[in-house]
Amino acid sequence: MPFRTVYFIILLLSMMVSFSAWTKEQPLRIKKDAPMTYTVVKGDTLWDISALYLDSPWLWPRLWQVNPSIENPHLIYPGDKLTLFWRNGQPVLGLKPVIKLSPKVRKTIRQPLAALPDGLVLPYLEDDRLLTIEELQSSARVLGASDGKQYLAGQDLIYINGEQNLPQWVIYRPVEEFEHGTHKMVALKKVAVAKLELTGAQYSGLKVLSQQHEILADDIALPADREQLAALTPTFFPAPSPLQSVATILGALEGSQYVAQDQVVVLNVGSSDQIGQGMMFELYKPGALVELNGGEEAQLPDIPIGHVMVIRPYSHFSLAVVTQSRQPISLDSTLKSPLDRPSDDG
Repeated sequence: MPFRTVYFIILLLSMMVSFSAWTKEQPLRIKKDAPMTYTVVKGDTLWDISALYLDSPWLWPRLWQVNPSIENPHLIYPGDKLTLFWRNGQPVLGLKPVIKLSPKVRKTIRQPLAALPDGLVLPYLEDDRLLTIEELQSSARVLGASDGKQYLAGQDLIYINGEQNLPQWVIYRPVEEFEHGTHKMVALKKVAVAKLELTGAQYSGLKVLSQQHEILADDIALPADREQLAALTPTFFPAPSPLQSVATILGALEGSQYVAQDQVVVLNVGSSDQIGQGMMFELYKPGALVELNGGEEAQLPDIPIGHVMVIRPYSHFSLAVVTQSRQPISLDSTLKSPLDRPSDDG
């Protein structure tokens, strides 16, 4: 098993143990109108079902209980029947047994529910990525095409610098730079997918297979990182970020100063801060400053305005999607672990 995949598994297990230890004595409150049984339908997401039963969907791992013999106990499929019951005074959501009518029924391949809609998550897993300044500087770049055109449509070979031998390539364009302490990363937008056609001592030729934008000279060419994509899937489950963890929004991939629901932002925390895929933060708007008697100023408590979910963590940064927003979110919003909210909020 690749080292990176092992690392993500170990990180995920450690986060689950930490979360379980903290929440085992916390009350789990079910919505008053939550159904006792629910049949999963195509198009549902884990976030939808979590919000159907809980005001705090990040507590999903505590509510969802299934047969421990199942290979991945967090996977749910269309057609599954969920049943709400109580065990030792605590609500539990489990699979309702389904009677098999015939052993001759042909098995079909089912896709498990994603945490969020595929159309919201997959583009940012496959099409966008962050790169350190050092990685950017050492990456291959598009030199151009033999006809010397500025915009490369991909009908002919495009050339990148260096002698290359990896078969699959992705062309990116830098769009934004983000800084956190001594760490800097550049956001890249996917432009095209290509394959290696020829290799030379000074340059290599790529055949464009598909493209989303016109290719420009000086665009970045990176080998397709299938190992990393395999470790990042839309089937992760919602979970709270670690207790007392805080984060800051460094900016939006689109470069706007305000973001709204379903938009993706860059956070100043990552795997080195024990942040993993699917982890939730609660968004807060700074409380107002008021003047007290005697002229002193005091800041009123911050106001919760929404939630974000990490969809792609890096070492010191993360891409996160805004899953809920009650008002436009500015870059001065504060992100805190939902575990730090008072217990009477669920």
